[in-house]
Amino acid sequence: MALLIAMWQCIMPIKEEDCVMNTLLDRFGRVVIPKEIRDSLGLKPGELLKVEQSDDEVVLKPLREEPPIKVKDGVLVYTGTATGNLMERVKAHREERLRTVSSPRKS
Repeated sequence: MALLIAMWQCIMPIKEEDCVMNTLLDRFGRVVIPKEIRDSLGLKPGELLKVEQSDDEVVLKPLREEPPIKVKDGVLVYTGTATGNLMERVKAHREERLRTVSSPRKS
């Protein structure tokens, strides 16, 4: 088994915090993400990454689940995606509310 020892250096950084680095692909198809980049992105061991092919590039993106509820301007806001037919659910809820309000109350 070959031991891969790699050294990284910044290649033409656009901004001080941006850094492009080279790494090698081993015979098993693995790459090492440099520590500076892992630390900068907050990547932890075992974290799931999405691998995308874009033309002649390979793009790695962290797959982090964001909480569906966030605070915006001091108010909790649901930012997730609705499942099912939202318009039908709103219509059914309104009809149920109207039936409840318009039905005679039992004393």
